[in-house]
Amino acid sequence: MTETKRAAGPVDVVGRPGPLAFALNLFGIAVVAYSILTTHTGQRPLWVLVLALVALAAWLVRVILSFRRVAPTTRLALAMVMVFAGSIVAASTNGIGIVPVLVGVLAVVSDPSRPILVGLGVAFIGVALLTVGAVPFGTSVLVLLGLAGGIVVAVLAGISRRQFRESEAQAELLRERELTVREEKAQIDLLAQRQAVARDIHDVLAHSLGGLVIQLDAVEALLETGDLRAARSRVADARALAATGLGEARRAVDALRDPDARRDDIDRPGSFDDAIDDLLAAHRSLGGAVELTTTGTPRALDADQAAAFERALQEALSNARKHAPGEPVQALLAWSDDAVRLTVSNPLGEGPGPEPGMLARSGGRHGLEGMRERFAALPAGGRATAGVDGGRFIVTAETGLS
Repeated sequence: MTETKRAAGPVDVVGRPGPLAFALNLFGIAVVAYSILTTHTGQRPLWVLVLALVALAAWLVRVILSFRRVAPTTRLALAMVMVFAGSIVAASTNGIGIVPVLVGVLAVVSDPSRPILVGLGVAFIGVALLTVGAVPFGTSVLVLLGLAGGIVVAVLAGISRRQFRESEAQAELLRERELTVREEKAQIDLLAQRQAVARDIHDVLAHSLGGLVIQLDAVEALLETGDLRAARSRVADARALAATGLGEARRAVDALRDPDARRDDIDRPGSFDDAIDDLLAAHRSLGGAVELTTTGTPRALDADQAAAFERALQEALSNARKHAPGEPVQALLAWSDDAVRLTVSNPLGEGPGPEPGMLARSGGRHGLEGMRERFAALPAGGRATAGVDGGRFIVTAETGLS
């Protein structure tokens, strides 16, 4: 954002004067003009009066244009007229003409949009013209030094104001950068949230709809054999599975509205164990066989870790039902002092097993990708892998413990 603004053209770093500053400038112009006009005598050449009024006119125009967006070169040109014209007649007007010179030098030196050498050069030329303009009128050295000292003071005051304006500009740039960083972080968080929702929706659909397909296939087979009692039992299981899937889908939607709601639900004592038991029971109700073994001393998991392991087990069981129906599933939850690992494996069954192409067509590719993303995003670090080893399809997920 900041770089785009700079590329558009010169930056007008000099802000509009406030009402008090505007009034003081007009008052100063009026006082200087009155003093020059009332003290001008026939002993002074006409060009002295003309140059003094030119310097004042440039001052007035510059003040008026400060309320409009004008090119920085216009501001610089008006300030140079003030300095050069005023310097030549400063000594011949009893020092009154030095006022627009001081204002002009202060304005040029304090402008951060131009190099400091520009302001110093204008001040140096002003001192030179001051000396040249004083020679025809026999101005004393002391008076000349006093007028030159005024220009030096204006230079110092301009440097001080310049530093203040530069610090303000840096502070504004820092605020813009912080705003840009916050906007980028918000976009990253939104993308991460969308990915998390996509993972949740995939897991819910893969588990619930996949289970419904299995149940309905079983119902169809039982109806063909005339076993109505078993068919009704399967329909009841399908209804319960659909209700469970609908509840999970609602929780995923609720997490969009209030992410802490899901976190609080997972953080409840015993909720992780209950969720694991429900997944195992659901797999058995769909005709699958699964055995869970736990080793080590279980420890508390945070909400993200618990959700990641739940989804990993859910994905592994869903893949086993799709690609190795009827094969027994072995699950191992191994706890150690600094890590916990979940390993889920099943025989490949008939055929070559779940090749990558088949996983992609069945939606397994997204589930495994989502599982890897979940564990990679855990604060304590983690990883998830899936592949064939020794005639078994093995899903492994692990993370560290604090």
